[in-house]
Amino acid sequence: MPAGSKELDFFRKVIAESFGYMLERSKNSVFINTKFDVIDGSDYTHADAPEAKFRSDAVVYSWIQGRGAESLAGHLRAGFGEKAAVLELLKNVVENMEKVRQQNAGRMFFMFSSDGKFLNGDLSVRQTAVEGKANYSDLFYSKGLVAAADALDDKELMQTALTYLRQTLDAILNLEFVTDQQAFDPKNPVTAVPGKILQGPFMIALGGIAFAAELTRDEVFLDYGKKFIERLLALHTLYEDDAVKFFEAITPENTPYIDRNGQLCDPGHALEFVGLSMKFLLVMEKFNRAADRDFLEKCRRIYKNFFAWHYSIGRQLPAGGIIKSYDLLSNKVINSDMPWWSLP
Repeated sequence: MPAGSKELDFFRKVIAESFGYMLERSKNSVFINTKFDVIDGSDYTHADAPEAKFRSDAVVYSWIQGRGAESLAGHLRAGFGEKAAVLELLKNVVENMEKVRQQNAGRMFFMFSSDGKFLNGDLSVRQTAVEGKANYSDLFYSKGLVAAADALDDKELMQTALTYLRQTLDAILNLEFVTDQQAFDPKNPVTAVPGKILQGPFMIALGGIAFAAELTRDEVFLDYGKKFIERLLALHTLYEDDAVKFFEAITPENTPYIDRNGQLCDPGHALEFVGLSMKFLLVMEKFNRAADRDFLEKCRRIYKNFFAWHYSIGRQLPAGGIIKSYDLLSNKVINSDMPWWSLP
């Protein structure tokens, strides 16, 4: 969209007003407060009914705070929000997330109480240790911490953040990453399953890797990103005459993981992979390493078909959203919910 166009002005207005509302809600708070319904405006901050308590400020979600810290820093870089207010909230979020992490042996978990105790999906206090060497909360928060440290211009925090991020990336690379997501929707089975190795952490990490590479100029992050993309294109991708198809999980033997629903493809995740990996590839191009040229050219050849096929099977009219899951064996929709945006 050209600068000054009505469309661009409209989207900037939407972003500015949404961001401003979130900042106002979170004023004087130690965490980002998004405890409201975007459709009917209901405020759940102080909800105490059993069926609504998981939406209240008694429960904090590490994914939201980690991704939120990354978003606060990104919006600030893009010129949104009053700088002092954004930095104050970012500082509060990071300080309190770090307290929770230190309280829990350097790890994070999907949800925790306002006093920093990890919670199970039924809101009981978790009594067992966190599995694996990293999980999605560690991933979302470590990359958010890097972005926050940069925005706050805090060199000591940056070293902490980069160490945490690399520990998380190593856990992903070494298959020592275990999902910590707690299931609320029976149509969306998300709890960890032994022998099911997901593409998710490799894909989600790419945005943080791209930012860290560009920020630090450390080529180790290029190597992480390249390995992650090569793995997904080799083990999670089918190359057929008419399409390039992406599926969610493999077995420890590197074969497609098939369950009662078949061979699961999440079109939204596929489109997300395109967006995040291209963000990384654009950074890689700037380094202009000779060893990366064939890899970059391979991605250029694959991505157009990859994107077009998943968009075509994922987008469902008249709503125009992207469905949650599709079986590559039967070529049928498994979960028609549309939680995804329509473009990466």
